[in-house]
Amino acid sequence: MGFKGLGTEWFPVVLGTLSLSLALYICYLIFDINILYDIGKYIFYFVIAFFTFVLVSWIYRYINDIKILKSDYNNPISLSFSTFIAILYFAIAFFYTVYIGINREIAYIMLYLYIFFYMYVLAINMLLNYNMYMNKYKISQFSYAILVPSVVLSGNIILSSVLLTRPLSLYYDLSILKSIYFMVMIALGISFFQFLFIGITAFISHINKNEYMKTVPASMIPVGASSIIIINIIFLPLFNHLNLFYISRATAVDISMLLFGFDLFLFLVSALIAISNMSKRQTMTVWAYVFPVGVSTFSDYMLYSFTKIYIFKYTIVIFTIALFILYAYSWINTYIILKNKV
Repeated sequence: MGFKGLGTEWFPVVLGTLSLSLALYICYLIFDINILYDIGKYIFYFVIAFFTFVLVSWIYRYINDIKILKSDYNNPISLSFSTFIAILYFAIAFFYTVYIGINREIAYIMLYLYIFFYMYVLAINMLLNYNMYMNKYKISQFSYAILVPSVVLSGNIILSSVLLTRPLSLYYDLSILKSIYFMVMIALGISFFQFLFIGITAFISHINKNEYMKTVPASMIPVGASSIIIINIIFLPLFNHLNLFYISRATAVDISMLLFGFDLFLFLVSALIAISNMSKRQTMTVWAYVFPVGVSTFSDYMLYSFTKIYIFKYTIVIFTIALFILYAYSWINTYIILKNKV
């Protein structure tokens, strides 16, 4: 049997690997341990190669069998997971500024690709919601995985946060910066309400399933959703210099602290679910355990940088340890899945 390409379920594997680099970089910023920065940098280089392989394999899969394209379109999870490409770009571009550096040409390439992937996610999100409203999906097909486009859309903050602040902001006109900020606010509004409405629908669908194990790992996705909302809100005061919208530092911190409590609660519940199901056979959705924890390290770092409350240093360490454990666990399950296919 020849190689037929890889499906969208492999994008979370790449993102989970990149989450390791993120966690190590944040620990480096907190504890000033240089080796963590170096390891994170090597992981970043590996992720670029890994992402390229998965992306080419994903495209080849459709070229090899065009019927799969229609099948993925009719599957809400596959359609949702296709948006992981965008958040991988946002994150890779962010780390490019961290590990490699930028110039004017790179800054504008990043901007153009930012707009492209933002519109790509928005289009997939609209298509997914259109199909849901038109009852093209069965309720049994719903899971927290359909929140992914919402997470990715508001996840543009990973890159826009550096586009809107120095030194990258020096390369752009004020009109461009205001346009980016406008896009951030639009994405945040869409994502927030989708987290509420779609999240409730996905929860009801999950608890009414007989084969619940197929979607159990997706219980961690709301952790990523709440964390990405925290990151968005806490960054907003840093954009006040654009004189477009105004969010005070105190307001951003207060709202983010309220969301942190919910985020921590969701993480503990999801961790209990993960522990209680570790002995059971999982699907590739097991990777949904990984990347939300990486996002949580980022949100906790932002809260720590604004409040200097030491509890966040400990939660960052806990999230990082949990991230590496879940990453190893996910690879073990992936190995078993691949072995059984051979």
